[in-house]
Order: sequence, then C-alpha cells, then structure tokens
Amino acid sequence: MQDPSGTSDLALLVEGAIALGLGLCIGLEREHRHVDEAQPKSTILGVRTFALMALAGWLSAVLETKWSWLPAVTLALLGLLIVAQYVRESAGGDRLGLTTEVAALLTVIFGLLVHHDVQLAVALALVTTLVLISKPWVRVVLPRLLRTELLAALQFLIVVAVVLPLLPVEPADPWGVLPPRKIGLFVVLVAGVGFVGYVLTRLLGRARAAGLTGVLGGITSSTAMTAAMAQQAGKHPAQRASCELAVLAANAIMPLRVLAVVFAVSRPVALELAPPMGAMSVVLLLATLQSARAARPADSAPHDGETAVRNPFALVPALKWGAFLCVVLIGVHFAQQALGDRGLLAAGALAGLADVDAITLASARQVDAGTLASGTAALAITLAVLSNSVVKGVIARVSGGPAFGRTIAAALGVAMAVALLVALLV
Repeated sequence: MQDPSGTSDLALLVEGAIALGLGLCIGLEREHRHVDEAQPKSTILGVRTFALMALAGWLSAVLETKWSWLPAVTLALLGLLIVAQYVRESAGGDRLGLTTEVAALLTVIFGLLVHHDVQLAVALALVTTLVLISKPWVRVVLPRLLRTELLAALQFLIVVAVVLPLLPVEPADPWGVLPPRKIGLFVVLVAGVGFVGYVLTRLLGRARAAGLTGVLGGITSSTAMTAAMAQQAGKHPAQRASCELAVLAANAIMPLRVLAVVFAVSRPVALELAPPMGAMSVVLLLATLQSARAARPADSAPHDGETAVRNPFALVPALKWGAFLCVVLIGVHFAQQALGDRGLLAAGALAGLADVDAITLASARQVDAGTLASGTAALAITLAVLSNSVVKGVIARVSGGPAFGRTIAAALGVAMAVALLVALLV
C-alpha cells in the first residue's frame, strides 16, 4: 500500500520512526538538563511530550495531501498549548526562559520536515540538540569574551561568507595573472591564521596553541602562516618564541602537503619527490621540537601589556601581503615569458616565489600525460619549494625583526640545503 503522495508503507514507518527519534533526542536533553542540580526540577515538556510533538508534526505532513490545512492547524494548536504552558509556569514564578518552548515548536517543525527532507530534518534536530547541550559551556565562555573579540569574529565571517564568494575567479588584469579569488583567499588566510591563533592562545596558552596553529597553517598555506606570525612577532616581541614555533610547524607540514597533492595526481613523481621533501620535513620537524622546548618557559611567563591584541582579526596588514603577492605574480609572469618553455626548472623556481601548488599540479599533470620525465618534474617542484622558502625567510626578516628572521631563515636554510642535496643525489 501507498499513501496518496506515493510513499510506501515501509518508507512511512521509517519516516515515523525517525520523527519519533528526533523528538526523543531533543526531549531527552530537555528532561535531563536538571539532573546535575542539587534540587532537580520536574518538567511537563519532557521526553514523551517532545516525541509526541514530532510524531504529530510528521503525521500532519503525511496527511497533507488529503487535508492541506492540517499542518498549519497542527502547528497552531500545538503552539497554543506550548504558550499556555509557558504562561502557566510564568504565573507561578518558576521561570521565564523560552528555550524549552522554542525547542518544542522546532520539534513539531522537524517532524513536518521529515516527510519532505529527512536529511535536513535530522541535521537540524542534531544541531538544535547540540545548541541546547552547550548551555553550561556558553555560560562559562561568554562572560570571558571581549567585545573586540566578538567584533573580530563578525568581521571574519563577513569576509569569508560575503566578500570572498563575490570575488571573480578568473583574472581581470591586462596580463591575466591576478585571479581576484585566489588573492582574496591568500589575504583571508593571512588574517584568519592570526585570528585562529589568537582564539587558540586564549583557550590553550601560547605554546600549545602555537603548535596547533602551525599545523593548521601548514595544511592551508605556510606562506600565509609565516606572514601572519612574522607580523605578530614584530608587533609583540614577547610572543616571538610562540610565533617561531607556529612558523616552523607550518613549514614542517608543508612538504608533506606537497607530497600528498602530487601523489593524488602522479605516483611516479611522488616517489621521486619523497626523499627531498621527506628530508626537508624531518629537518624542520627537529627545529620545531627545539622551538617547542624554548616556547614553554615563554608561555609560562606573565603577560605584559604589550602582548594585548586590540583586534585579533587584522585585515589591513593582510592586504599588504596580498599586494606583495600581486607584485610577485606579475614578476613571475614576465620572467616566464622571457624564459619560454625551455627552462622548466627555472620556471619552477620563479613560480615558487608566489605559489608552490600551481607548479606542483602543472608538473605532475605533465608527467601523468607522458610529456615530461618524472625526475625533471620532481626537481622542478623541489626548486619551487626551495624558492618559496627563500621568500618566507625574507618575510620573516622584514616583518618579524632580526631575531625572528634569523631563527626562521636558519631553520629553512638548513632544510633547503638538505633537500637540495638529497634531490641531486637520489
């Protein structure tokens, strides 16, 4: 048998069970929320009530084909019952919160939605339950937040969710080498790395947060991480040790990320590239461990007024690095035009000044197409990584100061020398 909408009996039973389960999930959280209190309170809108509300919503959606008015009437009647319950409890002086009542109305809507889009209904119900469970955490965290931190989070969300998607993907400049979306993404990464690092520092302390921030930066963009941390170290010298740790961790991850990208496109190139990239990663990992030991005492030191961050999402300094990337991209374009197709290795070194991923993908795809030897491609990618490391060393020195620049440049220099030696020998 089928209902008028064409849904089989078995499918209807599954939908009903899902709606019932969603109501039980939300209702269980609402009924259980007072268990840990010294004097647990009883609640009328408990697990059974929530389950029945979800079931009523689903049933009204199933019968909508016969009575189109039924879902609206069901939602209105249950809404009136919930309002009446709220008024009754408010009159008794028990509480004035609306959380349970709003959750009850949402439960009815989720029950309705199960019949039309079960995946969306389940996702929204689980998110609702998570929001309800987060109350103790929210009460602890919110009083500790500064208004500048909330403002920074809002700015970050606006840039990521509104501004970045509006940027064109294809280049619009006369040379066709400046893709606005890619440059915007780099600017967001530079500013976002600093913001994420600030949040993690507040939660974990400088040393532990620096290592985790560095790993995340290495997965996304080690260049952006270097620019953001150099800028932070230049402004706040007391944070230099933790900034060094973040940069070294990011650059230790970067060769592994390059290997992963190449492996996904061409395994022969990945096998050729594994020795130099592995050697570079090992050297930088050792430098990261050494930096972590140096950062622990600095993390336990008292914070001075200089280390206070007014706005953790600093967009204007990130825009400067976006302009720097534009200059490098234009320079690489004209240099490659002068070289032509003869010097792939030189082109790889020049491309690495701006971006490692582009030459990495291009070389690996040429090998996969059979137009380039795997050894030549591996050496071109290695040179791109090395030239990119030179750029990061310059960024560290210019923006982070002499002491910061020396530490980063020394680690990158040793790693580059080892990687190049291994690439030439293997």
